[in-house]
Amino acid sequence: MISMIKVYFKQACTLMKQHRLFTGIYILGTGLSIALVMTLFIIFYVKFAPIYPEYNRNRTLTIKAMLRTAKDNSGNWSLNSGVSYYMVSELLKEFPHMEALGATMMDYWSENTLSRPDGESFVLKGVNYTNAGFWQAFTFDFIQGIPYTPEQEEGRIPVAVISAALSQRLFATTASTGRKFLLNGREFTVCGVVKDVSNATPATAGNLWVPLSHDALTLFSKSTGDLVGNIQVYLVAPTAADKGALREEVINMLATYNSQIEEYCFDMYNQPDDYWLGTFREASYDCGQLEPWDVLKKYIFILLAFLIIPALNLSGMISSRMDSRLSEVGVRKAYGASNGNLVTQVLWENLLLTCIGGVLGLLLSYLIVLNSSSWILTLFDSWISSPGQDYAITFEMLFNPVIFCSALLFCIVLNLGSALIPTIWALRKSIISSIHSKL
Repeated sequence: MISMIKVYFKQACTLMKQHRLFTGIYILGTGLSIALVMTLFIIFYVKFAPIYPEYNRNRTLTIKAMLRTAKDNSGNWSLNSGVSYYMVSELLKEFPHMEALGATMMDYWSENTLSRPDGESFVLKGVNYTNAGFWQAFTFDFIQGIPYTPEQEEGRIPVAVISAALSQRLFATTASTGRKFLLNGREFTVCGVVKDVSNATPATAGNLWVPLSHDALTLFSKSTGDLVGNIQVYLVAPTAADKGALREEVINMLATYNSQIEEYCFDMYNQPDDYWLGTFREASYDCGQLEPWDVLKKYIFILLAFLIIPALNLSGMISSRMDSRLSEVGVRKAYGASNGNLVTQVLWENLLLTCIGGVLGLLLSYLIVLNSSSWILTLFDSWISSPGQDYAITFEMLFNPVIFCSALLFCIVLNLGSALIPTIWALRKSIISSIHSKL
């Protein structure tokens, strides 16, 4: 068997040299197709797979919108891109199937003045206001120090976690725990320094994190008891299997709360969502109902288009090539070669070309993502991109077993789809017809 494969590859190399135009077009077409597929896969991997600092995505539920309507049908309603601090601090505190509750409110648009110890100041866009549970829901790598505690959050203690990049900018070192700085004229103490976060993970991206209790709007919502606010919630279950039970507990909690109030009714529209589904809700900026199939089908169609269209073009090329090789096929069949052997030879020949095109496609996909990450990685959530953040592509985002196995799978699918059908069609002709095909 191994010797036969060597013969197939040797003949394939000879044919590649003899038909350089066909070989070049085939490899380029395969490479472009796989580059587009791989780019799409990399985007989905970055958005949905466990990567730093969101390694708990597979067991995380999200609440990103809340609708409030009047019970008397007066038309009084309110919709916002999150929930209130009251809901986080009072209603979502404890559930049997909840391991951690992360809450974050990103101040995207305001310009915040940070002052260095030497008195120099600069403007920082975007401050992350989070609860203490945020640091349990997400797995940040602390270079130094620790996150702020629930007691510090409740007591409105002016502490902050900063990124390594901001620490370097403020203090010219990443060892800045205990150092002080001014945020909009108020003194804060650094309690921890974390490894920089790419803006490719918008739920956690940032340079500066302070307790939610330091935001005036969140405190106001806590006093009113309203559930509509601007906080994004991440509920982490102990295991992925516990997400269903946790979702039911949250839904039942809201139903109980609605039954106890007279003026308003609050609706989460099938939230909490799985993390991946919540990514699309973030992009839609509404509280509408999301059906997984409705969300996925357009991306499935795009993926199929990336595969089927080039496969059809390659099939036409292979069919034309097989017509030119019919006399060779007829002679080999006359000397006893079976259809199975001939099909196997053609598939191995095309597999070699496809693998070369696959390698080219992988390189092209990495080139596309690395040079266009500022918009490619925000296809689902560009409207909430964190100002000043780097869209850095880390090693784990590009080089991982899932992406490499996906590339191999699509190479095989493209090879079989483009070569098998025209080959079988050509082999249906009789030996005499094949031998005399050029006469």
